[in-house]
Amino acid sequence: MQRREQRVDPLVTSESYKSEKVQQWLAALTTSEVLWNAITRVVAPDLFQAGNSAFSQAIKEVRHGSKKNPKNPAPVDSWPSIFSGLEIIANRVTFSHRDAGGSPSLFDLLVSLGRNHHATLALADLHAQLDYSPGAMVYIAGQVLKHSVGPWLNGERVVIAHFMKDAVHDRVGVPRPSFPMQSFFLELVGGKSRKRIRSRR
Repeated sequence: MQRREQRVDPLVTSESYKSEKVQQWLAALTTSEVLWNAITRVVAPDLFQAGNSAFSQAIKEVRHGSKKNPKNPAPVDSWPSIFSGLEIIANRVTFSHRDAGGSPSLFDLLVSLGRNHHATLALADLHAQLDYSPGAMVYIAGQVLKHSVGPWLNGERVVIAHFMKDAVHDRVGVPRPSFPMQSFFLELVGGKSRKRIRSRR
């Protein structure tokens, strides 16, 4: 029988996270993750704040738990992302699906890497095909929108999928973020939102 975590259960890192190879990989990825964190702060500030707050609270709890097991402490300081989970997808077709474990406003960040490929990201609910070539970054409401990646021609395809677990945010008492709004971006570039324009009529 599979055990289901409860809100009262302590937060712990995965066993693989402690391995030397994973720590080396995270160290190599840190500079890129700092950039992706900064981009998230600009395009989805509430998402960034929620992830950053949840991460800070989670670190405190994991450190507290590590004091009970000082012989094998979790190296939580080496985690470079405001997202609570990372997944590597390499040279794999991804069937149409919605993500489990998040919430509608906890956007996933998909970073397309690799070389010499011209893959596309399909959003079935929107009847849309997005360019998914190396260097593309996509923020997606993965729990809401079905998404998939079909076969592609040539090249090597690698994706680093970033996601946040709603259960983790709930566990540390961080509320779900609001959705990014068009008015925020208009104000960011010095424009006027529709709401402000209408208020002057």
